[in-house]
Amino acid sequence: MNNKIALQKDHTQETIVPLKFNQAYHYPVCFTRDIFNTGNPVLTNTLAGENQTGPRKVVVMIDDGLTQQNPEILNDISQWFEYHKALVSLAWEPMVFPGGEQVKNSWDHVHRATKAMDDSGIDRHGVVIAVGGGALLDMAGFSASIFHRGIQLVRIPTTTLAQNDAGIGVKNGINQYGKKNCIGTFYLPIAVINDYDFLETLPFEHFIGGVAEAFKIALIRDKSFFLFLEKNSALLKQRDSKAIEETIERCARLHIDHIAHSGDAFETGSSRPLDYGHWSAHKLEMLSGFSMGHGQAVSVGIALDSYYAWQMSLISRAELDRLITSLINCGLPVWSQYLEATDPWGRLEIENGLEEFRQHLGGRLTFTMPHGIGEKCERHAMDFDVIRQGIAFLKGLL
Repeated sequence: MNNKIALQKDHTQETIVPLKFNQAYHYPVCFTRDIFNTGNPVLTNTLAGENQTGPRKVVVMIDDGLTQQNPEILNDISQWFEYHKALVSLAWEPMVFPGGEQVKNSWDHVHRATKAMDDSGIDRHGVVIAVGGGALLDMAGFSASIFHRGIQLVRIPTTTLAQNDAGIGVKNGINQYGKKNCIGTFYLPIAVINDYDFLETLPFEHFIGGVAEAFKIALIRDKSFFLFLEKNSALLKQRDSKAIEETIERCARLHIDHIAHSGDAFETGSSRPLDYGHWSAHKLEMLSGFSMGHGQAVSVGIALDSYYAWQMSLISRAELDRLITSLINCGLPVWSQYLEATDPWGRLEIENGLEEFRQHLGGRLTFTMPHGIGEKCERHAMDFDVIRQGIAFLKGLL
């Protein structure tokens, strides 16, 4: 037996040096038309860097949905860069990527994007310009954030949903392991430029999908905005330009205000008020193999959560009916067959989606509910018997 007594280390002299600093973040969200017209100053002003000694290298990534709808766009971009060659240099031929969630479903697109950045010789003062829908912006932003630990990023959203929500925030990511946005970063653009002209050639599904995000944020933050959406739901379905432009700008302002003033821009806590209706929406997208658009899934998700809110006495039946009627009047769905999908053990797949949502947020389950129209509250437990009733209720509206 070893009788040696281990020496006890003295921990009273340990030193801790605290590190604390604040970093100010800012970027403009611009609203314009005809962004690649050589006479439009918005992009020129965005790319004019301080202490610039020569043309800034730029890599452009573009959504193939946009090139199909606007075949002249690649030529417009090339002409814009030729006209401004004293300011910027197109360091690589504009890269066309698949649109929609497929661009986020494979590392191959990230590898292609970062390889082009490397081959182009772009440095950390160079710029990636991402032109497309929310999924393309997610992939391009993620690629920009990890190359050289981050090169500058300009987003030019081209869908309603990207212009009023997905394209104006601070998150980027790709889908992995059967989960939406499983891998990603928080990384800010130097500017977001919304060009309303891109909306004119959108297929209806992509045009109207972003309106679901407008209803989402109106329900939990702005009663007057909800009243506007309710009043103009038929005009939105008719693609009225004045109605959609006001919808996009008001929705974008509410999202921007939340990011800037919530105190948790990088989501270190467990609350995600901007993800109202999203716990089921993300799962519905995955279950559909992404044949269901994000906006359409969010529409179903907020309809289901609003039914739950009614059953919890957080909103009235009249308020629930007003929401559902408005969504339908816009041309948005309130039901999906994937709500009834079950796993091999007979459990609703969206119930599994709630746990996936909690993991993505971290910490205690926290989900947002409306408390009357224009106000919100948080809940930490969900009664799936009520959710099943809600699924049956929404199906009965068919």
